[in-house]
Amino acid sequence: MNFLVIQETDWIQRGPHQQHHLFERLSKSGHRVIVLDFEINYTPWPYSPLFAPRLICKRITRTDNEANVCVIRPATIRLPGLARIVSMVTFFIELMRITKTIRPDVIVNYAISTGLCALAIAKIKNIPFALHVIDALHTLVPYRWLQPFAYWLETILLRNSDATIYINHKLKEYGLKHGANPNSAHTVGTGVDLDFFGLKNKKDINNMRAKWGIDSSDVVLIFVGWLYKFSGIDTIMRILPSMPQSLKLMVVGKGEIENELVALSNDLRLQNRVIFTGHQPYKNIPTLISAADICLLYSTLNPTTQDILPIKAYEYLACSRPVLASKLPGLMQEVPSGNGVIYTESDDLVQTLQHMLEQNNRLKEGAKARRFVEEHCDWSILTISFEKLLIQITSLKQ
Repeated sequence: MNFLVIQETDWIQRGPHQQHHLFERLSKSGHRVIVLDFEINYTPWPYSPLFAPRLICKRITRTDNEANVCVIRPATIRLPGLARIVSMVTFFIELMRITKTIRPDVIVNYAISTGLCALAIAKIKNIPFALHVIDALHTLVPYRWLQPFAYWLETILLRNSDATIYINHKLKEYGLKHGANPNSAHTVGTGVDLDFFGLKNKKDINNMRAKWGIDSSDVVLIFVGWLYKFSGIDTIMRILPSMPQSLKLMVVGKGEIENELVALSNDLRLQNRVIFTGHQPYKNIPTLISAADICLLYSTLNPTTQDILPIKAYEYLACSRPVLASKLPGLMQEVPSGNGVIYTESDDLVQTLQHMLEQNNRLKEGAKARRFVEEHCDWSILTISFEKLLIQITSLKQ
């Protein structure tokens, strides 16, 4: 089958997210996967060329070297504000070109602005259109004054999609509340590669700890992912001075608050206790997580985080590491307490961390974590469910 994937972020540099895992696995099964993406982290003109030409990257792999995904990046200009407007035009032209030469069996959308172009083409060409909801999209718009407009556009997509697919029940409730058709609303959960994130060689773990200056007696907290303002890393950093010197924090990734976090580390004199690794290759992530002792999902509760279920939650759990998390409704519904995630309020954060400094407590919770993902979160099984669902959706226009 031919699957056309639309997103308004960078497929090659950001993530890997839900869609990377699913569509790379589908490409290995013989399906043709074409992705249209957007260079979201471009360097604006005049610090980079004004014109960003059309780009085609074949055999892109993010999670599996045997995958075969073709990424097409329509042309745009590198000017804040105008880049997305121009890309809507070039996406529309690109979609017209693709649908003339390779008729997609289904269009799977993850975008708002360019998603509207895809919805329009789907209606014109009578192609099934599925909205795969992994976030409340409008809440990710960086400019608050634009969020009401993005909310309106997101509602249009929810109401006019031939089918909607959600990664958890909270997001499904969100979609139905905003007008999605309940008869074509489906849930396919988030998964994890159990082998890739399985038990790592002790020598590799020790080498990774040594690489980053971590002593054998240190207890390491780890955060992996994009550094959003709501990630809660600053909250953890502020309590470190009151905790034992052996407790350290490793921040893996980059993002909008990276410089602020480095400055906070300096202000709190935590240079020897907070480790910033920057972006790391995906192949290194399981060993990095395994080299730590406690994983962090202590996000601030807001419209963006209340319904989401970050894929890193399952990657943490698959590494047999306990997860310290804030009480995020979407996460709590999918991974109830007692399955390796320790939920805590801010008032109890220090006490909870002190409890987790005990190795036996971490080992018990880590064992629960691994059992949970083995029972519920195997990508191999979830991809089959997703594939069957897409095949079902293609029949809607026949």
